[in-house]
Amino acid sequence: MKFQAIKLLLHVRAANNWLIFCVGLLLLPLCVPAQSNLRQHITFQAENQRFEDVMLSLADAGRFSFSYNPSLLPVDSLISINAQDESIRNILASMLGQEMEIRQQGNHLVILRTRYTPKPEVPVAAGRISYHIRGQIRDRNGNGLPNATIFDIKSLQSAVTNDNGLYEIDIPSKYSVVGLSVLSKGVVDTTVVVENTDKTLDITIYSSRGYRKEVPEYEGPDGINKRSIVRIVTPQSGIERSTGRSLSAERKAQISIIPFTGTNMKMSGMVANQYSFNVLAGYNGAVDKLEIGGLVNIDRFYVHGAQVAGLANAVGRETNGIQLAGLFNTNLGPVEGVQMAGVTNLVLDSLSGLQVAGVINVTEGRTRGVQLAGVSNLAVKDVDGVQLAGVLNIGVKDVNSVQMAGVMNFGRNVPGGQLAGVMNTSYGRVSGIQLAGVLNSGRTLRSLQLAGVMNVAIDTVHGAQLAAVFNFARKNHGFQLGLMNMGDSAAGASVGLLSLYLRGYNKIELQTNETLPYSIRVKLGANPKFYNIFGLGTQGFGTGEIWGYTYGIGTAFSVGKRRRNMINFDLTATDLQDDDTWFEELTLMGRFGVFYAQALGKRFRIYGGPVLSALFFDPAKTDEFPFILEIPPSNKLFHEKYRDVDVIGWMGFEIGLRIL
Repeated sequence: MKFQAIKLLLHVRAANNWLIFCVGLLLLPLCVPAQSNLRQHITFQAENQRFEDVMLSLADAGRFSFSYNPSLLPVDSLISINAQDESIRNILASMLGQEMEIRQQGNHLVILRTRYTPKPEVPVAAGRISYHIRGQIRDRNGNGLPNATIFDIKSLQSAVTNDNGLYEIDIPSKYSVVGLSVLSKGVVDTTVVVENTDKTLDITIYSSRGYRKEVPEYEGPDGINKRSIVRIVTPQSGIERSTGRSLSAERKAQISIIPFTGTNMKMSGMVANQYSFNVLAGYNGAVDKLEIGGLVNIDRFYVHGAQVAGLANAVGRETNGIQLAGLFNTNLGPVEGVQMAGVTNLVLDSLSGLQVAGVINVTEGRTRGVQLAGVSNLAVKDVDGVQLAGVLNIGVKDVNSVQMAGVMNFGRNVPGGQLAGVMNTSYGRVSGIQLAGVLNSGRTLRSLQLAGVMNVAIDTVHGAQLAAVFNFARKNHGFQLGLMNMGDSAAGASVGLLSLYLRGYNKIELQTNETLPYSIRVKLGANPKFYNIFGLGTQGFGTGEIWGYTYGIGTAFSVGKRRRNMINFDLTATDLQDDDTWFEELTLMGRFGVFYAQALGKRFRIYGGPVLSALFFDPAKTDEFPFILEIPPSNKLFHEKYRDVDVIGWMGFEIGLRIL
């Protein structure tokens, strides 16, 4: 950022024809506060240079602006300075001596005669309360500048120029010397120091083009003027007077009844106060310690400390401290600290701290801390803290910590955790945990999804999906446990009643065995590591034949040089019925078989192997269902009785053709 000092020569015409010569050294309004510059340590040297030239060089080195009455200083004297790592305040003190003092007014330094120095007598007419100063504010071409604000930096008495740039202002007579500051959009802020008498004072000011970067209104403090609450409680004339103006003065405290009706008068939007008290509503420049409002507090720039309002707080830039409002808080800048509102907290920048709202919290920047809302939390950028809501949490970007909601959580990437009574949604990567009563969804899962009903990973699962009903992953490289699992392909395990994968282990088998010679089976799984078996078989196709309905699980691995042959281990349960029973009685046959499958081309395998079978039945039912005793072959291995259940075991076989 470039800083340039401008030397302004202002000629003043007074009623008694005497002339005061004022010099203002001015800098850009975007410079840092003057007080911090005074504490800055610099190395500064000057050898036999004019006092006024040294002041110009010091202002440029220290990045501040100041105004003074040349008649009070030895502007043409030659001085020498050799300061090594010295504060600017001490350098100025050595130049000005004890008879002059420095007063800070916003971004300006005003050099005045110290109050301990005897002041020359200024004749004041008996009963005279104020002096009247009038004149014209002109641009560099001599044209009148309309809608410019001129004010006394001590009393804050102010006026606005008319269409011709003319103004009139009354200054309290108790001040012998006054500093008049001129503010207008697109020009360099200008301050002159003159003797307080009735006079005509014309001031020429210069364009800021080339000296400051134009800032869009929504990026600056005047974006707060677009808010409905500001337009409702603040007169439009006051808003227009303050728009585009920087902080120009500081006060220990102010009291307002309504905006612009208080101790700072029409200048309130350009004044920074340590303490601010608004009976109904107030419109101020900034607050450094405490602000209390019966209904509404509005600050164009910042709030450092505490802000309490019966209805609403609105701040144009940063807020550091505590903000309490009966209805809502609105902040256009970052918030560090605590926000509490009965209805809504709105931060158009980042949040570092705690937000508590009865209904909704909204943060458009990064959220570092905690958002707690009765209904909903919204963070437009990353959430590095915790969101707790009765209904809904939304993190438009990454959720790096935790979201907890009674109904739903939404985020992009979730390195942290989402816990919801109904649903969690991530449209990015889930490397944390999703726990939901109904549904979890994400693009890529690297950790855990646990849901009462369903889990969905649109892309890849590297972690685990656990659901009571359904899991979906386009690519499963992790683990799935659910009643039903679906996807495109899988290198991981999918365990459930049914696993359907487009590129999974999907086989059809035509087989015969010692019990049901005519059988067909379907094997479905994510991969050979785990698959489900569904089968149907019969002893024949006439009347009174025995039928079997099979479900089972199995696993397989490849063998052989080309890994085209396979070894399968199948465990099945078959319910056996005949034409007359039709599920009136459960007759269960369990089978465990080991099979070798020999490849016949790419799509066919012939397989076979031994099977250990066991039939479980109620012996008291054999008279009613005589087909039960027809099932076991004659070569029984055992016949055991366990209370009301008989178990008959035997060795059998399966031989078949596997397709696909």
